[in-house]
Amino acid sequence: MQKADRGRTRWRQALMLFIPAILGVLALTVMTIQGVLPLHLAISGQQFKLTSNGAAAIAPQGLSAYPSSIKMKDGSQAPVLMAGLPEAELTEGMCISLVLTLPIVGTNTLQISSSGNTTVKDMEAAADKMYIRGASLSASTNNGEAPATDAANVDAPVLINKDASELNDLSGGPSGALGLEVPGLVKMGELRASASGATISGTAQLNGIGIPKIGHGSGTENGECY
Repeated sequence: MQKADRGRTRWRQALMLFIPAILGVLALTVMTIQGVLPLHLAISGQQFKLTSNGAAAIAPQGLSAYPSSIKMKDGSQAPVLMAGLPEAELTEGMCISLVLTLPIVGTNTLQISSSGNTTVKDMEAAADKMYIRGASLSASTNNGEAPATDAANVDAPVLINKDASELNDLSGGPSGALGLEVPGLVKMGELRASASGATISGTAQLNGIGIPKIGHGSGTENGECY
């Protein structure tokens, strides 16, 4: 007579039951989100993507940026673009996807998206790839209008080679590194960013947020934003 195994865990079955439980918690969390949502997302070694859903992204108070690197979980250094935005408005919402590869369970994609106007404030982010369509960068003016051709109303110009340690809206830049500072309105026809290591922090006002989706595998057919 075969003896029954006791005290052993069937990890694959346990994990497959655990995933729907996680999604249930996420769904309930999303449905109870009201007002401003604090953001702090730190990713290392997993494929992360963010898009503006093919629509415009606007930074009314400008942005700052400088090239840097972040440490991956295997100890290697990955080049990234650090960017700081006092405020960013995504007119048709945003999509965030994260490809997770775990032992036993395999590769799965988690997607969180919003379809309505989304505003992010005090945002700092790092990305290793960025695509911007139809971008315009503006100086800051003293009358709220577009910069005049003779720059008579410009009180703060766009600086493309400002020292990264002296940027107004982004701290932690290395001294002597090339920095970009745009004090005026920034318009982007579309925004796509990705990273295998990334950090995002700030606060977000989400409208039209959907229930998180999960797909088995990677690629757009399984939930990646692009």
